[in-house]
Amino acid sequence: MASAAEQIDESLRTARIYALEGLEKILRGRLDETYGVSASPGATALAATALLFLGSPYRESHQAGLQWLKQNRRNQGWGKVPGGEPDEEITRLVKKVFWAGRSGRLAKYFLPGQLKELSNIILSLGQDVVPGMVGPLPEEIALPQILADHVLKKLPPYGRPVVVAAALLAAHDAHQDGIDEAAAYLRGCQMDDGSWSEDVVVTSLAVIALFQIMAPGENLDRAGRWLVSRQFPSGAWPAFDHLFTWSVGLAIRCFTEFPLSPAERVWITRAASWLESGQNEDGSYGSTPPFTQPDLDDTAVALMGLQRVNSKAAHPAAKLLLGLQNEDGSWGTFPNFHGFPPEVSCGVPVYIASTDVTLHVVDALRGMSGAEINPAVSQGVHWLLAQQLPSGEFPGTWYEGPIYSTAQVLEFLAKGGGIRRRGGGTLHPAKSILTAQDAALQSLISSQNADGSWGNSVVETALALSALCATGQTIPPEIMTRGVASIMARQLDNGSFQPAYRGIYAKGWNYEEPLTTALTAITALERYQNDYH
Repeated sequence: MASAAEQIDESLRTARIYALEGLEKILRGRLDETYGVSASPGATALAATALLFLGSPYRESHQAGLQWLKQNRRNQGWGKVPGGEPDEEITRLVKKVFWAGRSGRLAKYFLPGQLKELSNIILSLGQDVVPGMVGPLPEEIALPQILADHVLKKLPPYGRPVVVAAALLAAHDAHQDGIDEAAAYLRGCQMDDGSWSEDVVVTSLAVIALFQIMAPGENLDRAGRWLVSRQFPSGAWPAFDHLFTWSVGLAIRCFTEFPLSPAERVWITRAASWLESGQNEDGSYGSTPPFTQPDLDDTAVALMGLQRVNSKAAHPAAKLLLGLQNEDGSWGTFPNFHGFPPEVSCGVPVYIASTDVTLHVVDALRGMSGAEINPAVSQGVHWLLAQQLPSGEFPGTWYEGPIYSTAQVLEFLAKGGGIRRRGGGTLHPAKSILTAQDAALQSLISSQNADGSWGNSVVETALALSALCATGQTIPPEIMTRGVASIMARQLDNGSFQPAYRGIYAKGWNYEEPLTTALTAITALERYQNDYH
């Protein structure tokens, strides 16, 4: 029987092979369902509806989407994720798609009478999922009110087409005030690749809304072709745009922390070039360069990777992040911007101040040099510490549950992220930082589940283990061994891990991003092997 160390080595070997295979597919532009963001019943229903409206050129893709939905029905409904417990609103959405499909060509005339309900379903799926997101008032999410500049500015750029499309769907009749202006707005923010925001849900909704007031043309055909290009061979569509930047930046950081295989060394050189080529003109990154709208979390994780390979592209990314820090020291997720990627220019306001994003930004900036870095990081840490709860936890903004943020803040502080510089060049840890670190540590230890895991996912368990390793403190051995065992128990034969559908930005439309899960597991297992064997 293999020893515990040998079992961990084998787990690491298969996980690294799986991750490298998926990451290589990103660089080659051939990512498939085995490695990409998980399929979604809700997104598949919307995309299939959009293609139904676009007609016979898209019939095959539409039918494949319906077939996938039929195969993923559970009891009397559909969940937010494949095989999940039925969700009332997702089920209503999917049933409408099947009814429309059975109606054939008449569906194009039938569904408009139901579009207000469809609009309400979509809006309800996105409500109240992100703390601190202050959007339009209910009475403002209608035409023509939604088109007012002061109303649109309440939403980050990525959210504006969704709400405008939903308002267009809910219009009382073809002569309602604002219809032409709403259509013009949507046409104006369509991207060169045919999508809206490189997002299946947003693009599908925009197509359905525009179809009601205009005949199919090149704009809608480009959107249809884009949707077909994002469909998995199974017939499904992913719930979220693929997180290419995130996966590549995280992988460079993960692999360079430990000894590299020859294949990994070659891949990192190519990955750095891939990141450099996908940077927007202002230094920012989106999730799927070079097309997606800027996101400061993606930019921070890209910077983490770029600085590990001494890339010149790291400096514009750092400058961009420094320029978008909030006055209170925090960072948000979505900046305002002008232009279309990659020719964009980001600016304030930045929406939704976030513990997750602020942590990633200060962690990335800490690896850079420059007189302006230390004050910015210090302000960011000060803001982070103020978010800590009496329980010792740090609340997540985009991730469900506090383990995600608590573990990463603990690791950041344990590695000296909160150290401040005083006169004479001596480094002293601030008392408040040590207090916060100890409280986070105790919170993390006490929140381990009976089966050795943390939270509800391999990601959370791996982040917790990595943080405990980073503290350098003596942790009861059984805590660590049970945590490691829980990760390996959830590993699949191909080296990946059981999906939890609680990936980054999981709220609302839950999904799994398997490469992130594998990379966080690799980091935790490698650190455990180094520190405990």
